[in-house]
Amino acid sequence: MKLSSSFLESIEQENEGSSSKDNYLRYTKLEQGKPANFSLLEQDPVEYWLLWGEAKENGSMKPFRFLKQPTADEIDLELGSDYVQSMNYDKTAVRKPSQCLTWPVYNWDMNKVQVLEVSHISLARQFAKYGLNKKYSKNLLDWDFELSKIKADMVRYELLIVPRDEDEHNETQMEKAWLQVQKGGFDLNRMVTGEDPFSES
Repeated sequence: MKLSSSFLESIEQENEGSSSKDNYLRYTKLEQGKPANFSLLEQDPVEYWLLWGEAKENGSMKPFRFLKQPTADEIDLELGSDYVQSMNYDKTAVRKPSQCLTWPVYNWDMNKVQVLEVSHISLARQFAKYGLNKKYSKNLLDWDFELSKIKADMVRYELLIVPRDEDEHNETQMEKAWLQVQKGGFDLNRMVTGEDPFSES
C-alpha cells in the first residue's frame, strides 16, 4: 500500500462518506453489532482532501474535494457564493478539510462492488497499520476486513483484518463483479470532481 508522506504526517479531523445509495459503503451509517465485511479491490487508495460546505439557502450539506490540501482562497473559490464552510461538531469553529483514503471494495454482505471513502483519521490509521505491515502488504487483496461502529462516550470505528473464508466468500463471483464494473468505465478519480465513479455520464 502506497501512502503519501503528507498523509502519514497528517493528524487531521473527520468527516463522513460520499454520495448515492448502494454504490458506497458508508461506514458512518453502520449499526452497532452489524459490522461490514469487505475486501479491497485495489492495493493503493486514491488520496484527496474533503471539505463539507453548507448551503446558505437551506443548510443542506455538500462535499467538495481537492487533490491537495486547499488554501483558504481555494476553498472560497470552490464554495462560491452559495455555500459556506460547515462548522465543527461543537459549532466553535469551521470544520477543517480532512484527508481521505478511498478504495473500490467488494462488500461480501451485499455481494457488490462499492466505494469506501475513509475520512476519519482514526480509521485511516488502522488501514495504514495493516497496509504497511509486511505480514499483510504482500497479499493485501487476499484478506478480508471487518469494520464495526462502536458507540460509547464517543463513536469510534474498529477495523479487523481476517483470513478469507472461501466457503462463504466466492472469489470468482467477486472477480466477475469487479471486471464488469471496470468494463462499465469505473474511475475512482471522478470522485474528486464530484462525479459518479461508476459512470462516465
